[in-house]
Amino acid sequence: MKKSTFGLLLTILSFVLFIVCFVNAFVINPYSAYNGITGPLGSLLGNDMLVPFVVSLLGLGCGLFICGKEAYRKKN
Repeated sequence: MKKSTFGLLLTILSFVLFIVCFVNAFVINPYSAYNGITGPLGSLLGNDMLVPFVVSLLGLGCGLFICGKEAYRKKN
């Protein structure tokens, strides 16, 4: 598998996971407070979506980095 294809697949899968986490934590099941923590962090913690949210953001960043690196590398 080419590196650019791998980067594109990683980016797409991470973006889908990001959207699922976002919709679940903020649209479907919004939390008002979790142990005194309010706002987006409290909503993510209350729905147990913080770890998948962070993993999806890291995967998205890595996938975009791989795609950018492959797009602008010099071919010998």
